[in-house]
This record gives sequence, C-alpha cells and structure tokens, in this order.
Amino acid sequence: MLVTETEGALPPARRRRRRPRKAVRAQAPVTVSVTVATVIRADSPFDSEVAAEDWLDRLDESDFTGEVLDDAVATLDRARAADATASGRPFGTPTEVGSILAARIGYGEGDQVASGRYLEALDVDARGGTAAKRRERLARTGSLARTAAILGDREQAAACEVLVPRVRLDLATGNEAAARLAIETAVGATIGELEFALEDEGHEQDLDQLERLLPTLAEVSARAAQGGGEPADIGLVEEALELAERVIRRRRILEQ
Repeated sequence: MLVTETEGALPPARRRRRRPRKAVRAQAPVTVSVTVATVIRADSPFDSEVAAEDWLDRLDESDFTGEVLDDAVATLDRARAADATASGRPFGTPTEVGSILAARIGYGEGDQVASGRYLEALDVDARGGTAAKRRERLARTGSLARTAAILGDREQAAACEVLVPRVRLDLATGNEAAARLAIETAVGATIGELEFALEDEGHEQDLDQLERLLPTLAEVSARAAQGGGEPADIGLVEEALELAERVIRRRRILEQ
C-alpha cells in the first residue's frame, strides 16, 4: 500500500496570473513543497512484535537497507506509472534512491503507519552506502563529459540508449504490454548501432546472441501488437534486455 502526502503545499493557482513584481534582494528564498511517500508492506505482516524488532535490527546491514529502499522506490514508481497511464501524462525518469531527502524505516499498526507514525522506527541515510566499484564510478563521472559532448553536437546519441532503458522502465513498472511491443525495435537498434562500436570478444558474443534472439523477439512484438502474448514472452524480453543493457554498459565503460 502506498500513502502520499504533501508538506508545504503551495496555495491553489489563481484564475489570473499575478503581475510581475520587482524582486527584493532581502526576500527569503522561494519555498517548495515536499512529497512524503509511505510504503506499507500490508501483504506481509509480522507474526509478532519480536519478529518486527528482529527485522528492524537488520537495518545495520547495508545491503538489507538497500533492498528495503529499492523495494519502496519500485512501489512508488509503479504508482507513478499507473497514474501516468490514467492521466495521459508521460512517465519520465524512475525515482533514484540517492534523490530521497530523508528516509525512515519502521513498523506499526494499521492507521498508525498510514499516517506516518510507528511503534519503532529508524532514520536512515538513503544517499549513503553508495560507495561504488571503480567501474560504476567511471560510468557515473564519464556520463557528465558525454552529456556535454551530446549537447555540444560533438557526439550523436544512439537510439538504443533511449529505447532500451524505456523497455526496462516499462517492465519494472508493470507495463508488460509496452515492453513486449518495443523489445524488437530496441534490440534491433542495439545491434545496428553498436555492432562495430568495440573490438571486444564479450561484446561480439552478446551481439551474436541478440541476433539469434531477434526473430523470436519479432514474434513477441507482433503478438503484443495484436493484444496477445504467451507466458514465455516476458522471459524472452528479460533475457534480451539484459544482453542489450550489458552491450550498452560495456561500450560506455570501455570508452572512458
């Protein structure tokens, strides 16, 4: 279950826009509203308060805390994607754990947790624990230089770099039909654009595997276009997606 609240909400919009006023240096900075999202694991209640305390004690484990935060963010993004579908507004980028201003993890009962209160809770640093391996660190820092190159027209972005993450987002937020429909195009673009991007054995093997999967993926997308599908289709999408992501990631890292 997901509960959202807005703190510091701005007043309702006026029917007419105010006339511009001259800014005064001494004025306070503009305030912004903050959304508080509470994710409640209502489908997996604790058997006892002792079990809940044991679960909370595991937050000393960095990996466990990361799993809890990732699960909460995934629930939030599924709700965002559903709202985007219902409203017709496109769903942009997924929520990043590192963008969370503050996080509190705890346990409680019924209406208590729905209102953001707990029997016991701990404040955790959602932005902490992100020390990465050298490869991941290079991928993050290198993206800034590449962003500048693309904006300065010194480098052209590949279509697969947009299409593949979009399929992953659709899959992660429960929009399986869209993922099945787009997977053939995303994989085809990956093969066509990155076939000669690197001289690397692993790169060539992954592309060969994608080429073998492409005819089957065409059938998956064709079924999705007709509003149908088979039970194995999502597994094929996931397999192809992991390969395409690895191809793109490898190219991004090795070109640092």
